[in-house]
Amino acid sequence: MMPPVMERLLPLIGFGAFLLLGVGFRVWLQRHRYGSSGVQLFTDRRPGQLVRDAGLVCAALLLLAQAVVIAMDPARVERVFRCPPVLAAAVLGLGLVVMVAAQLQLGASWRIGIEPGARTGLVTRGLYRWSRNPIFVGLFLVLAGTTLAAPTWLSLIVFVGTSLGVRLQVAAEEAHLRSTYGHAFAEYAARVGRFLPGLGKSSPPDTSEVQPRSGGGSGESSGGGGTSSSRIST
Repeated sequence: MMPPVMERLLPLIGFGAFLLLGVGFRVWLQRHRYGSSGVQLFTDRRPGQLVRDAGLVCAALLLLAQAVVIAMDPARVERVFRCPPVLAAAVLGLGLVVMVAAQLQLGASWRIGIEPGARTGLVTRGLYRWSRNPIFVGLFLVLAGTTLAAPTWLSLIVFVGTSLGVRLQVAAEEAHLRSTYGHAFAEYAARVGRFLPGLGKSSPPDTSEVQPRSGGGSGESSGGGGTSSSRIST
C-alpha cells in the first residue's frame, strides 16, 4: 500500500522526474559535452512539424496542471477507473529508466525535434539493437504510468493524442534518417522493429535504395542510438 499523501503526489512527482531527468539533465549534458542543447522545437517551419511540436508542449502543460490540481485537492478530479498506485509508479519508473538510458546511448546524436543537415552518425547499439525508437517506448510507458496514476478523461485523451503524434513524428524522423543515411538506415530498419523487437520492420533494401546525402561529419557510428539528427525524447 502507498501512503495517501504519496498517492496524491505521484502524478506531480512523476512529471517532475520526467522534466528533471528526461529534459533538464539531458539538455545540460548535451550542452556540456557537445556545445549545444539539442533542442530543435519550432525550428522546423513546416506546418506539420510545428503542429506536432505545439501538441507536445500543450500535452505537457495539461498534464502538469492536472498533477498540481490532484496534489492540492484530489477530490476535484473525477477518476474514470481505479489502479493500484504501486503499479502506476512501477510503470512510470520503468518508462523513465528506458527513456533516459536510450537518450544517453544516443550521445551527440540526441535531439528534441529534427535538425536538417546534421550528420552525427547512425547509432545502432545498446537499446537500439532491439528497437529503432526506444526513447518513444520509454515515453509511452511514462504516459501510461501517468494515466494509471491519474486515470482521468484528460489523461486518456492526452495519451491517445500523444501516441498519434509520436507515430507521425517517428514517420517524419525516419524519412529524414533514410534520406540522410540511405542504404545504411534501410538495412538497419529491415532488421530492427520500429518500437518492439521484431515488429514494424521495413522491407529489405535493394540495389536501387537511395544513397545518403553528401555532407560533413562521420558516417555510421558504432555507438549508441538510432538517429543522427532527430529524436523527440522528452
